[in-house]
Amino acid sequence: MALFMVNKGHFLPSAPKPPPPALERVIYTPPASYGLDIEVLPFATLRKRILENRFRQAHQINFYLMMLITEGRSSPVVDYLPQECDTGTLLLLSPNQALKFDLHEGCNGWVVIFKAEFLDPSTEDAGGRIMLSNALQGVPAKLNLTSEAQEIVSASMQQMHADTMAAAGKAMLNAMLRFELQALMLRLTILGEQMADHEPHPTELSRFRRFKQLLEEKFAQQHAVADYAAELGCTVKSLTRATQASVNMGAKEYIAARINLEAKRLLTHTRMPVALIAEYLGFDESTNFVKFFKRNSGMPPNEFRKQHYSIYN
Repeated sequence: MALFMVNKGHFLPSAPKPPPPALERVIYTPPASYGLDIEVLPFATLRKRILENRFRQAHQINFYLMMLITEGRSSPVVDYLPQECDTGTLLLLSPNQALKFDLHEGCNGWVVIFKAEFLDPSTEDAGGRIMLSNALQGVPAKLNLTSEAQEIVSASMQQMHADTMAAAGKAMLNAMLRFELQALMLRLTILGEQMADHEPHPTELSRFRRFKQLLEEKFAQQHAVADYAAELGCTVKSLTRATQASVNMGAKEYIAARINLEAKRLLTHTRMPVALIAEYLGFDESTNFVKFFKRNSGMPPNEFRKQHYSIYN
């Protein structure tokens, strides 16, 4: 059941793919004997596995990771930015994000790790797949839970942890854990909506989520709002309105933020030349990328790298 055990085939870096030559990418590949697509484990177990291997440095994940702090404080680095987490903080990380753990002694909690394929178990379970996928998209990336909510969420994770070790068929356990995860995601979505200033209209929320997914696939090649609107079958105005209602920024700004985030990842975690980063992110000229980055980050790319690379590597 162990994760982060490179020598045992649990958590292996995938073969490098150009471009870009980015930070190490690790994949969740549990051994066949485990047989489940999800693992729920306490910090103490995860801390031991990390210390035994090389995952103390930043790496890029290809799975979903949910982290709940139940005691103490932690400052994991997500996409080069430290996330200050107190007791009751819940983080949800998605595939392709860069992560550097901070699981020092005195900090306790739970971690839930599952593959993207866990959302797509079978064609026969299309309804459940849609519900789980929607619930996942609705969970905020960071939530500060009340003491009552923390106890409920922690109890859910503890039960899921126990269920992963139950004496039952793997198919049955996977199905049960999928429903438990779905219930947990829906609860977190509701908690997030209760804490939000407003709730977007369902149509706008659905449009934004489709836009977000499409952007994740094409941000390096497609920069214009009009192109995304055309693919989504809506107007630029309606897409901008949906984005504004969902994340309080326009579609143009949201695209720029995603491109800028990837630039920061590459500048912070790799030695990839600025000109190559510009080309990878779809800029015809590196000078245009430098202007874009400076406008969105407040400093030139090389200065940003100088300030951040040595800190996280």
